[in-house]
Amino acid sequence: MGLIASTRMYDVCPSAKNAWAGLLQYALNKADLQVEVIDHAWPKPISDLWSRPGLCAVFMCGWPFIRALAAGLEVRPLVGVIPAWPAYGGLARYRSEFLIRESEGWGRLEDSFGSRYGWMVKDSQSGWNAPRMHLSSYAAKYGRALFAESRGPYGNPLGLINALTSHEIDITAIDGWYLDLIRSHCPEVLAGIQTMDFTEWTPNPLLIVSATLDEDKYQGLLMAFLDMDKDLYGKELLKRANVLRFQNVDVEKYFSLIDMEKRALANNYPEIA
Repeated sequence: MGLIASTRMYDVCPSAKNAWAGLLQYALNKADLQVEVIDHAWPKPISDLWSRPGLCAVFMCGWPFIRALAAGLEVRPLVGVIPAWPAYGGLARYRSEFLIRESEGWGRLEDSFGSRYGWMVKDSQSGWNAPRMHLSSYAAKYGRALFAESRGPYGNPLGLINALTSHEIDITAIDGWYLDLIRSHCPEVLAGIQTMDFTEWTPNPLLIVSATLDEDKYQGLLMAFLDMDKDLYGKELLKRANVLRFQNVDVEKYFSLIDMEKRALANNYPEIA
């Protein structure tokens, strides 16, 4: 069985994709592993990637990850990723940003209520679970649906951005780490779009492997990532990908994402509406 790796979740544009590819290949070479780096690009569902055998350094969203572990599926955490921007506080975390068109002139999230909301997929932490939790407190407060329409799935963040700029929807929530990569590598994509609000910080997507990966190979790859910031070329690759460093994964923190789901349901808000 061949091994595969993928950074599909954060290949936001060609320069970012190249940065991730260089970083990934460096770690794989250090670990002396023969791995095929695949795109698994849109419109292929990313959940199909996570169910494939032979995973060896693949980005996985934290909410599906912890649900997969709880269900006994064969995935294993490899490393957490600490984004380099100061707002992340040197932690492997992220949040979602509520985006609107600048032309709307709204000053508060509540100003968007009654408009058209767009969502990505329902198994996404940043595109569903986190914004649903954030919005659930408003739904509980007002005791009614918040939006005139709730449209989706749009499949990926760029689909949502395109829907927003083309006036198909009026507001959405997108992975803030993804957006920061766009701001660094291709800021023109966000022309005319502004951030209205943020969800709370949560553990961010991590790199995983299949649980069946040989232990020696696992340990070699783990150390290749953890030691990347210890040499000059590794530091340069991290800088290009806007990564401060990699760290061991604290799996317990990801259970907070299941708690977030429960909190939204406790507010009687199972769907973004």
